[in-house]
Amino acid sequence: MRRNHLGRRQKRTGREHKRIDPGMRTMAQAPWRMQMTFGPMEQILKTIETTGDIDADKDGAVYRAPGHHAWHSMAGAIAGFAEFYEAHARISGKEMPTQALRRLANKFEYGVMIFQSDIDAVRADLAALKTETLPMTENYATAVLETMREAA
Repeated sequence: MRRNHLGRRQKRTGREHKRIDPGMRTMAQAPWRMQMTFGPMEQILKTIETTGDIDADKDGAVYRAPGHHAWHSMAGAIAGFAEFYEAHARISGKEMPTQALRRLANKFEYGVMIFQSDIDAVRADLAALKTETLPMTENYATAVLETMREAA
């Protein structure tokens, strides 16, 4: 006597697959996104610490993001990074440590000398920002970026 016996097709169609909406994935579940976000900033700091070499054009310090062929203003990129977390701070109501990032961006903007204490302060801020970034979802990060675009 068979009880509740379902054929293979019936089992397959009756079972719902767990599919995670890609936008609901947290940054902790997507380590490649964390690397894409923080990697260029850490690479800039590492280059400043080890060799001190900075690429420059007529407008000031520039860098080329990994995987891209375009050159970007270093001051603008660092300031944009800080702006993202300041927008997140306004939404979440939490205090974000972006002062060292702003200071570094200003130093690149005005061509002022960068000291080891500046790099150490930025590294400390990045560690705190990484911790804050881990529970963010991709949808939330995209929404923050859209809010920044609308404000600009």
